[in-house]
Amino acid sequence: MRHYAMQPTWNNAGIAHENGDVEQSHFRFKEAVDQALCVRGSRDFPSRMAYERFVQDLVRNRNLTRQAGFQQEQAALRPLPRLPLAPCREFRVSVSRERSIQVLGKRYSVPSRLIGSTVLVRVRAETVEVYVGTRPVLTLPRLQGATSHAVNYRHVIWSLVRKPGAFAHYRYREDLFPSLADHPGL
Repeated sequence: MRHYAMQPTWNNAGIAHENGDVEQSHFRFKEAVDQALCVRGSRDFPSRMAYERFVQDLVRNRNLTRQAGFQQEQAALRPLPRLPLAPCREFRVSVSRERSIQVLGKRYSVPSRLIGSTVLVRVRAETVEVYVGTRPVLTLPRLQGATSHAVNYRHVIWSLVRKPGAFAHYRYREDLFPSLADHPGL
């Protein structure tokens, strides 16, 4: 915003009509994806890359009608700043005695060997990377939406085994049951 000498504005949370243009555009795009999938005849894709290519083609085709307006706007823009935007957000957080870190309101379990240490966390679009110094120690899927925690049973199971009765009252007990997704070969 500084680069373009613009003053940002924001919407008030819970006031839907203040974000109408964006919400309507988002709704129409989701509708277009749904229609394109119906025409395609299947919602299954061989890979995530194939699905991303499908969506990008849809975006490209929808934007063809906006090309003249985009070129007019592009002529008024100044070049982007020389320094690129940061590819992630970084936080220094302490590992709690419960073997977890809290990042952007979400709780993630980490290996017990990190208890008491301060780690560098890089939050990317889809992952959370944990570093001790410059050494990467853990990459986790980033929690999205209402999900507030991710507990990997491998991080906490041995401490629960050593404490009789601890498992019965453990707050994240349901998260400790491994799923087939944890074992891709099964």
